[in-house]
Amino acid sequence: MNIGKIHNLFLSSKLLLFTTVFAFLAIRLYPMYNQWDNPFLWGSLLIQVGIAFFLLQFNHIFNIIPKSTFLPALFYLLLIGINPVFYSDFKGSIAALCVVLCYYFLFDSYQKPQSQVNALNISLLLVLGSLVWTPLLFFFPVFWFGFYHFQCFNARVFFASLIGFAIIYLFIFAWSVYQSDINIFLSFLPQLDNMLIAHEPHFLVLDWVTCGLVLFIYLIVGIYLYFFHISEKVWTISILGYFYFSAFIVFIFFFLQSEYQSSWWLINSIPIAFLTGYYFTRSNKKIVHYLLLFFFLSLIGIGIAQHIGS
Repeated sequence: MNIGKIHNLFLSSKLLLFTTVFAFLAIRLYPMYNQWDNPFLWGSLLIQVGIAFFLLQFNHIFNIIPKSTFLPALFYLLLIGINPVFYSDFKGSIAALCVVLCYYFLFDSYQKPQSQVNALNISLLLVLGSLVWTPLLFFFPVFWFGFYHFQCFNARVFFASLIGFAIIYLFIFAWSVYQSDINIFLSFLPQLDNMLIAHEPHFLVLDWVTCGLVLFIYLIVGIYLYFFHISEKVWTISILGYFYFSAFIVFIFFFLQSEYQSSWWLINSIPIAFLTGYYFTRSNKKIVHYLLLFFFLSLIGIGIAQHIGS
């Protein structure tokens, strides 16, 4: 077995990418044969496939992984395609879309003190997304840290993010006054008491296996970034470091809020896909090539087991 050729196949084979996309669509469309009129299932499908291809464009725009690679999109589709629970999570798909767009505006602000517009855009996305899925509000401090991490956090950026929050709720308040029903405004206010309640994780065996596999790769990528990132550009390390930090935060919520398990997973698959894509693209060691094959086949095996069990 020529592991080097297999590794290059993962990196640059359009056939493998489109085969993965086709398989992803096939396993999604088959259970929908009697639910063709369900807009939420179609919405989730289109958003998730759209995010996968956006990750390719994302890498092209910011040049995070210098080599040409399809791995971020490939891993994203695998991570969200292994469990049927993720297919019908429309709110989680909306939240993931908002977060990946926020990443774009954040990275576009790198070392730009005049980033009020980007901060406003991030705020608008998070608040609008929170009207569908309230825990998105937890990402405000995560992105404030991101602005600080990219050396562009200042008072103007901070207040621009608050203005975005105020704009949405002032609009809702004005609409409730126009309708002479203040309950419209009150119903949209976030219920923070419910958001802050922690629950013990209730995972099945396959869920624990999946978490263990992803955490294992996550730790390996962290070790690689810590010890072997000297040759990389500061720009690349800054972005990967922030991806690693945001993934860590989402992992915490994933284990503390089991009722939102699928939504947190859909969100966390974005930085995890990019981190693993970077690691398996940049490292040329043969053991890493075998690890890539193991990771890929393990995700497929878990996905088959999850679908059979469902």
